[in-house]
Amino acid sequence: MKLRKRYVLIAAAIVVILLWMASFFSPEGAIRRYMVLHLHPISAFTSKITDMERYDLQYGHLYDVSGYEDRMTRDELSVFYVKKKGPFWYVGSVGSAP
Repeated sequence: MKLRKRYVLIAAAIVVILLWMASFFSPEGAIRRYMVLHLHPISAFTSKITDMERYDLQYGHLYDVSGYEDRMTRDELSVFYVKKKGPFWYVGSVGSAP
């Protein structure tokens, strides 16, 4: 029984690591990863992410996110700018208006 429990834990850890690595390859994944890292795991799954099809040379690609709220100020942070470095995406800037 101990051996089976160990295999289940190892398999779960591998799945989490693979999902984490996959989040670097899409802009939506980068936004969701940002939410999880900022302790909003439920918002990471329930927020609606929309590509606004705009690109700014300084900030990057513009995405509109509905359902993500800053806990300190209670303001909705709906504007995410994501940048691409090689094959990897990351959040460059977050705010409430463009």
